[in-house]
Amino acid sequence: MDTFLRVIVVLIEVAILGAAFYYIIAGVRLILFDLGIKQQHNKIVTLFLAAAGSLLLVFIFSHLFTFYPEI
Repeated sequence: MDTFLRVIVVLIEVAILGAAFYYIIAGVRLILFDLGIKQQHNKIVTLFLAAAGSLLLVFIFSHLFTFYPEI
């Protein structure tokens, strides 16, 4: 039961952090376009930020599963 509870807690924490980082990355995207990046670069910027966000979530997920304390 403890292992199952630990997995559930880690998944909830990843979901909360994922939502927070999604809004941070969306804000960075809006700031970049407000500062003058042309609309023709929209796809490249979006793909780059999506890749950065995915790498960040993988890092958080692996870090939490490795170092999260026992419940």
